[in-house]
Amino acid sequence: MQSAEVMTKSLGGNWYGSYGVAPCPVCQPERRSDQTALTLGDGHSGLLAHCKKSGCEFGSILAAAGITKDDVCPPDPAVRARRDAERRADIERRARQAHALWCEARPIIGTIAEGYLRDARAIHGPLPDSLRFHPAAWHGATASRYPALVARVDGADGFAVHRTYLGPDGLGKADLTPAKAMLGATAGGAVRLQEGNDRLVVAEGIETALSLACGLLHGPAAIWAALSTSGMTGLRLPNEPGRLVIAPDGDPVGKKAAQTLAERADALGWSVSLLPAPEGSDWNSVIQKRRSGNAHS
Repeated sequence: MQSAEVMTKSLGGNWYGSYGVAPCPVCQPERRSDQTALTLGDGHSGLLAHCKKSGCEFGSILAAAGITKDDVCPPDPAVRARRDAERRADIERRARQAHALWCEARPIIGTIAEGYLRDARAIHGPLPDSLRFHPAAWHGATASRYPALVARVDGADGFAVHRTYLGPDGLGKADLTPAKAMLGATAGGAVRLQEGNDRLVVAEGIETALSLACGLLHGPAAIWAALSTSGMTGLRLPNEPGRLVIAPDGDPVGKKAAQTLAERADALGWSVSLLPAPEGSDWNSVIQKRRSGNAHS
């Protein structure tokens, strides 16, 4: 019988007390140490496994790992209780860390984080209060500090932030793995970038969502960044249904996540439309090409 901890270690991953991260055996068969698409844990009825890279199916993950469903067992009740307590304590600790980081961060205007969005990402127009700049945010994988664009995540359980690590001049992301990281429990939440009553527009990344406000949308809209495809599929929508526009990246994983959210929103009474980016691209690439074209015209 396999527990989440045993499976994590068998895949060459790392176990962190109540959960593990490891290479996904389906989409990361090389199983390199820097491949951490798979998150594993023990649920009340058995193993939990989620691939954040490609959304690989549970059965496919087990098969690629050489495990049958009969090999998966629920944890011992005492072990489960201990891990639940550890998980709650870890969530609270990370929320405190996220709040401290947010309080340390400064308004984005006049910082290299603003320069990153304006110059490297071609984003113009107002920048919301949900974005700040931290000159020396902690990067766990390298145990070092780097400047970062810090975004507040609203709608999740507890306080959470998203960090985009920047190069010292702000002309691009830092040459780090990962160059982006979340802190706090972000599930269900989003970075809320623009207010509006006409409709809700949801994209994946912060830069992509901000790009939609740069002449790609007509009329007022609330704009949210779900931060990832898994964030998009698990997004908590407002209680009152309205008009929803989902603007995924132009790749199969993004389109699949958009379809999942669309089906759930439709069942909740939302009027849903899809606005996928061109194939193999995203909406930020679109506005960057527009700027480049204008510069040469």
